[in-house]
Amino acid sequence: MAADFVGRHVSIYCGPTLGYYQGCIKCVDAASQTITLTSPCRSGVRCDLPEITLSACDIIDLTLIDELMHDGEPAVTDPQTSTKVETSSKPQPILHDPKSRQKCKDAQMLNTPSPQSISPPKLTHSFKEQRHSNVKDGRPQPQGNRRRIASHRQQEDCFNIDESELNQDFDFEKNLALFDKQALYDEVYSGSDGEIRTPMKSRKSKKVPNYRHDENVLESRPTVYRQIVINDKLKEEVAEYYTDSGLVIPCISSSLHNKICSTAAEMGISNSRQIEAFGINASQMSLNLMGGNTRLHPRNAHQCPHVVVFTGPHEVGAQGIATARHLANQNVKVDVFMANFVKINDNLQDELKLLALTNAGLLHDVKALPSAPVDLVIVAMDNDQSSFLKQQAWYNQAAEWCRNTMAPIMCLCPPEQQLGTPCVNVKWSVCCVLPKSLPSSCGMIYLVDLGLPPKLFKKLGIKYRSPFCSKPFIALHPSC
Repeated sequence: MAADFVGRHVSIYCGPTLGYYQGCIKCVDAASQTITLTSPCRSGVRCDLPEITLSACDIIDLTLIDELMHDGEPAVTDPQTSTKVETSSKPQPILHDPKSRQKCKDAQMLNTPSPQSISPPKLTHSFKEQRHSNVKDGRPQPQGNRRRIASHRQQEDCFNIDESELNQDFDFEKNLALFDKQALYDEVYSGSDGEIRTPMKSRKSKKVPNYRHDENVLESRPTVYRQIVINDKLKEEVAEYYTDSGLVIPCISSSLHNKICSTAAEMGISNSRQIEAFGINASQMSLNLMGGNTRLHPRNAHQCPHVVVFTGPHEVGAQGIATARHLANQNVKVDVFMANFVKINDNLQDELKLLALTNAGLLHDVKALPSAPVDLVIVAMDNDQSSFLKQQAWYNQAAEWCRNTMAPIMCLCPPEQQLGTPCVNVKWSVCCVLPKSLPSSCGMIYLVDLGLPPKLFKKLGIKYRSPFCSKPFIALHPSC
């Protein structure tokens, strides 16, 4: 019975996933419940394979297709060969049981009409014509007017748009009027409480703070920037300075500075200890300004720094000699100039004895100063009570040498009222305890730490907290 369908064209529906398959039946295998088609097509598209095999479990509907002539008229064939057999919604399976086969055969004989009752075949598409545009979803469509059907299908594929709408111009103003922009803005810029907020463009953007590498971004409590408070109110141009981290360092007068130093000596921190602390920190600052580890390295002995120090017969001069001694201890070539004085300070005399233990040179004549370029010049020739020294010859000669040198100049504890070395381009100035109000001609102001305890300042009515963090010296910037 299965061999009777070999050579017939068939259209098989295998569900929405596999779709429709058309082709010529090559063989029907009752044992494996499969059917093989040659020249197969899937949903009207020619398959690349010469034949395909479909299983009975995948077949939902099976329809035999009668061939037609190319002009759409039915071909005159034998009624038995041109019969169209339509199966039920589910095809009859190919059974292995002989009894089941007999039942299926009997049922087919009852449903098969006699040759006299066979009506002429209906107009359907041939299998060859199903690949054209008049085939939809693999099923043949009535031919009729092919152009009208194709045009209708193209309209359905193109978003189902009416042709009359394409001839009309699009009204942009009318379409824009349908959009309520204000309602959308109110919805976007309204908060959860329903309050309408201003648009982003009209809001004032807040400046994002920039933090330094040594600042803590997450603070447990607000940072106190004014941790040093004094009672004296100076009327000078510069009343206070700021550090790189933003701490406020107030200025003090010369009288208050001397009072702090004398009180420290009474509490056990003698003048010699203060000079020693100043010399250590000032030398560290000088080494940092000259290059630090780059210049002072065992493999860089041929580029050893050269420093010239000018001193006077007072305590500031003793601080300069202490600085020179610590530089010499760090393998720096140091030349100290000090004129021949009849009377010198006791602390200065002690520092000269300690300087003699180093390789530093002590010069008393300006003509003996080096003519070759040096790396740094340290000036410690003046204090607040040494204005009479500016009238002496050695002072003017030393100032002339400083003006002619190309090396940067660092001044130690310059006077409050005027520069200690007139007409000298000072690049850095070093202060101790708290800074004095200095003019801009003193260059960059640095403050070195003498290690004075907080109770010393508390005794004098000064609120003090050390501004020195990890370094023994800090840079100061004027407030104006």
